[in-house]
Amino acid sequence: MISSESEQYDYTDDLGYGMFGTVATYQRQSDKKIVAVKRLFHVNSRMAIREARLLSALTAHNAYNHHIVRFYEGFSDDFFFYIVEEALEQNLNNYQKTNALKRFEIRDVRTIVLQLLIALAKLEDMGIVHTDIKQENILLVNHGRQPFRVKLADFGSAMTANELAKMWTPYIQPRFVRAPEVLLACPCNPKIDMWSLGCVMGEMAIGRMVFPSLCELELAHSIFGTRGMPSAAMLSSGIKTKTFFDWVETSKGVYGWQLKPYNVRQLFSGTQSLRGYAPANLDLLQNMEELEHGSEEQDFAELDDRRSLVDLLDRMLVLEPEQRVGPNQALRHPFLTLKHLSGRAKPLAQSSLQAYREAGVCPPQDRAWNCDSSSEEGDPEVPKKRRRSVRRSLRSFFSRLFSRRRKRQPATSQVNVDPPEGPSSAARGGQPARNPVTTEQQSPEASSSSSAFESEESSTEDSGGAPAAPEGPPKKRGFLKWLRTRFSGCRGKKSASTPGSNSSL
Repeated sequence: MISSESEQYDYTDDLGYGMFGTVATYQRQSDKKIVAVKRLFHVNSRMAIREARLLSALTAHNAYNHHIVRFYEGFSDDFFFYIVEEALEQNLNNYQKTNALKRFEIRDVRTIVLQLLIALAKLEDMGIVHTDIKQENILLVNHGRQPFRVKLADFGSAMTANELAKMWTPYIQPRFVRAPEVLLACPCNPKIDMWSLGCVMGEMAIGRMVFPSLCELELAHSIFGTRGMPSAAMLSSGIKTKTFFDWVETSKGVYGWQLKPYNVRQLFSGTQSLRGYAPANLDLLQNMEELEHGSEEQDFAELDDRRSLVDLLDRMLVLEPEQRVGPNQALRHPFLTLKHLSGRAKPLAQSSLQAYREAGVCPPQDRAWNCDSSSEEGDPEVPKKRRRSVRRSLRSFFSRLFSRRRKRQPATSQVNVDPPEGPSSAARGGQPARNPVTTEQQSPEASSSSSAFESEESSTEDSGGAPAAPEGPPKKRGFLKWLRTRFSGCRGKKSASTPGSNSSL
């Protein structure tokens, strides 16, 4: 049993041994909850305190809701330093080993990559770089209840973006997921995590490492033999460039960088090369295996889905860090938004959405994917709606409002009033005459509310009001005067009509 100032923990089981200590599960006595406790030696106390501070800052910003492991507390005794986190199930490496190292399905790769991109976007907003993204640090939460819901753990090597930019020769990241700028000791930025995530994504899709190697020279051959040679500016800025390249004369009077041969290193180390296991081109992922079971339409849909996966992977594994895709921009890729799965590929899209729901992940917003834009922020412009005329809106609103109020007044008596004499009089049903100018030259806006005016006229006659009902509004001028007249008539004031006028006073 171990205890801190506020809690006590009872030992339950060991989870394994790490490079700097052990990890075990304990039961918290206050609420009987199972937690994971990292036990680190005091020699590494400085690194443990740093990790605890970073995790505390992430938990304070609710990073555990963005697929990052939740931190509870950190304390120490006379021998060890303890970090208490939430207990998760197992990592992706152990899961793949239990399944005979089989590759993941495309929809499962999509679900896992989406969650990791959300975590990296949160870290980028806080200015933190993980620098140790691999399958061992991607943990399944509860595969039985929520399949392939994962969280990012192990922030022992994490640092801020400013600290990463000030490092001269950074020795970070595992070898098989190491970015080329780290390999050459060039100036680094937070996009080194995107390279590591691309290596993990390719490993899940292929079922084996994308860049297998036993040393850094072999890693250089694997990366630059597959992704092409880096630019001259990148090679010139690297401190360790001469470790892997020679400055030779390529032609008469022209010098350039040339990758050193691997045979010398192979004879010196006496180890067998793994270069033959590296894919010659990422386009081979499109033909991973022949499709089985399904109609021809489903075959084409799965082929388009694989091409979309290869496109996102190709953007993650760009040599130049400035041209590499970022987490916020990758979240708008069609492979994650399922924008490319439409029409005949609808069953495949529904299957992917079901995988999102089972993992408890909301699909990303369907934003426009701009391949040429370098900015990762900002949404596409939305076309503005056509604005309705204010005058027309007010007129229709007041006409409906006053017609309802007139109808609510009780009918005291019915008086038949003869229409005024003149050429514009109508002898049908004793209804008041309309202005011939208004009837013949009525604007389209006034004609839309003519039915409301007629109902008001009939209700005025039934309620024993003025013999002449208020006419419709004039065509161009006198609108405010007409509104005042209508409003005064709503209050019960009698209105007198003047022959030849367009409004009631």
